[in-house]
Amino acid sequence: MIVGRTAELARLRSALGAEPPGPAHRLVFLEGAIGIGKSALVNEFLAAWRGARVLFARADELDSGIPFDGVRGILESLLDTELGPLLQAQRSPRALLRSVRTGLTASPALLVIDDAHWLDAASTALIEQLLLEPASLGLRLLISHRTGRAPSALAAAARRSGSSMHRIVLAPLAPEDASALLASQGVDDARIVALGGGNPLFLRLLAEGHHRSGAMQIDPVEAVGASLDDALRGELLALDEEARALLGAMSLRQTVPPGALHLVAGISAEAGARAADRLAARGLIDVERMRVAHPLIQAAAYRGMSSSSRHRAHRRAAQHASDAIERASQLQHLGPMLDGAELAVIVQAAGIVLATSPRSCIGLLERTRPVPSRERDLLLARALLLDGRPAEAEGLIRSAYRVEEPSGAALALLIQCLRIQGRPDEAVELAVGASPAASSPEVAVELATLEVMHDGSPSVRSSDRLEALDPARNPPLAAAMSALRALAHLRGGELELARREYASAKHGFARLSGNEVLSVIDAATALGWCAHFLGDFDEGAELLERALGLAERHGRFHALPHLYVVLAFICIPLDRCTEAEELVELAIDAGRRYNWPDAIPLAATAALVAAPGRVSPAELRSRYRRLQDAGLPQIAWWRRIVELFSVRAAIRLGLEVDRAPLAVGPHDLFGGQKHLGLGELALASGDPATALQHAEAAIAVGLRARHASQTGHGLLFRAQLFHALGRNADAREDASRAADCFRRGAAPLYAGFAEHWVQQLSTPGPPGALTERGGRAAALEGAALTPRERTVAELVAEGRSNRDIAATLHLSPRTVETHVSRILRKTGLRSRAGLARRLDAAG
Repeated sequence: MIVGRTAELARLRSALGAEPPGPAHRLVFLEGAIGIGKSALVNEFLAAWRGARVLFARADELDSGIPFDGVRGILESLLDTELGPLLQAQRSPRALLRSVRTGLTASPALLVIDDAHWLDAASTALIEQLLLEPASLGLRLLISHRTGRAPSALAAAARRSGSSMHRIVLAPLAPEDASALLASQGVDDARIVALGGGNPLFLRLLAEGHHRSGAMQIDPVEAVGASLDDALRGELLALDEEARALLGAMSLRQTVPPGALHLVAGISAEAGARAADRLAARGLIDVERMRVAHPLIQAAAYRGMSSSSRHRAHRRAAQHASDAIERASQLQHLGPMLDGAELAVIVQAAGIVLATSPRSCIGLLERTRPVPSRERDLLLARALLLDGRPAEAEGLIRSAYRVEEPSGAALALLIQCLRIQGRPDEAVELAVGASPAASSPEVAVELATLEVMHDGSPSVRSSDRLEALDPARNPPLAAAMSALRALAHLRGGELELARREYASAKHGFARLSGNEVLSVIDAATALGWCAHFLGDFDEGAELLERALGLAERHGRFHALPHLYVVLAFICIPLDRCTEAEELVELAIDAGRRYNWPDAIPLAATAALVAAPGRVSPAELRSRYRRLQDAGLPQIAWWRRIVELFSVRAAIRLGLEVDRAPLAVGPHDLFGGQKHLGLGELALASGDPATALQHAEAAIAVGLRARHASQTGHGLLFRAQLFHALGRNADAREDASRAADCFRRGAAPLYAGFAEHWVQQLSTPGPPGALTERGGRAAALEGAALTPRERTVAELVAEGRSNRDIAATLHLSPRTVETHVSRILRKTGLRSRAGLARRLDAAG
């Protein structure tokens, strides 16, 4: 039983009690000074815990460079997989979060994180995301940390999620409790009580010194004012050589296997066992778990080793590590003493963790900078780029250029740095002046991408590079170039050529392995835009989802903002608008995190495109303001997309607009959308005849392009105009034709809009009298819902989010989104709120 902590123990039990969690997550921050007894209090609390299972992790002061190392114990227990293999599987942070969420939903647990002030960034981000999950997850979390070093990101996330938070501060023990603690150690001396200052660890060390008179460097009775560090240093200096070597081995990392500790220490197994007994007798280690008794002792033991002893111990520990990542976590501490083979191990491990945490990759590689390595420098530059530090990445690559001729990979990475920073003109200049010796598939793709971005700028001359590479013998390059050529043809209005190249690119990408797709991941976004503009929504979504999954798992974070944006645009016509809006937020977050500013206004535009017919005018205005605040992209054709949809939204909101973005050019890719915008502007100004001309022009553009969805938009707009003019029969015919077009174009969201108009126009009423209610009155009983759809419908009616429903039914959020879309189509309803009202009315 610990001494003097009865009140704090009672507060812990009250805050995290064993009864089922309430409507919010429960969070306790336990703080105190070094050695004040936080770990002892946690252990006492857990010894009497009778609630859900406990998942425990302890962060380590000795930085491992391994992402999620701070919550290793929690992840390994929850997912039944060691951290090394988990990272080698290269699962993305989002995928890992889904697995953790599923595990905690299926089997609730109390999460305990000791020494949380040492948490690595990836561990902090994971816990932060869990706290932002719906309260139905019912998290209970105990976080122990030193005074003044609270993990502020976790506290902020807890506040945002409305969690129940408690803060327990461990003060020094009262003099009577300190006396009781010393008495339990067989010591009764008021001067030691005063010297200990109420710190339990210090008091125990002083008691040990009192028993071993002269064993410590300080006199525990006379050295009033001596520090805890002094006491620890004296305690460790008093150890014999074997005990000190074993304690040093135990201080390296908690992941060193207990059976290998004597080998790391460089002593025999028998000597190791005897040394462990002596260390346990002094209270320095827990001999049952073969672990240092306190992090403070662990840190003192590590600092007390000579540099040569420390290097030898790290090398021996690396030999007994279970995988490359653990080996690298030991070898990284050798710094300039690394040999070539050891550096190669660290570079290999850094490449693995890059997929999960660029910051961890940077941490591993930075310590090796004293040892020259081109491969390391390029990987470090890539990690810096992905961590949102493109200027540092650019400097590192340019520095490498000064040493030797840049390789193709380095040139492609530098072009990428400039492109992401919104400096495409500089990227073109660099590409023009680059040596042909730097040709590679990556460079060819970057150059072709620059040409497309710069409206076919002939100065880049990517075709010259391609001649030496022979794309016919390189399937990834051939597929990528087909996708980029298709997009170039689209932007030039050459639709038939674009369709042929797109079909070739789609076939090529479908046959590529995952590694081959990764080598040309940027071209996957071009393929996605082609799918969007050509109306191939279903297959385009599948291709993008594969590319996105690969990019997340394998650390191609620079491509994520663009992939999120393109997939968001494609999800909208597929009636996956909730998913599209989630992708928008991911794109904006990734654009900020990886310093890709152009992605942010493009993502905000997708949110605006998803709004009509689904959100209130106030929400539409809010999304419009968000887009204005984001500014315009540097990339020319992205800027045209943003300007076009910004103007159309302003027209709907009744704002003054600049007509320039609606000017229709020859072979204009956006001709149909621009005619619709001009028609909306004419209608808003009271000129329905001009609006009708633009509606017919939009229909003609769609027909010429053989684009069913674009034709449908023109027909639906003309139906609305006919209705306003009192020509309901013509309006109904156009709405019906529009619905057919949208169905043929696999655009269920817009098909639903058109079907709603057909139903409304079939009900007699005066011109302009269409309401939002007409097509939504079908009862669920006549909607032929499957049992699963009925269950989902009932959960929707309860106000549950798709994420909540997915967790309850053990489905993916995307599957739930599909169910909800089908339910709304079958019932003729247009919103979740309408579905809730219908179910309420039906009892």
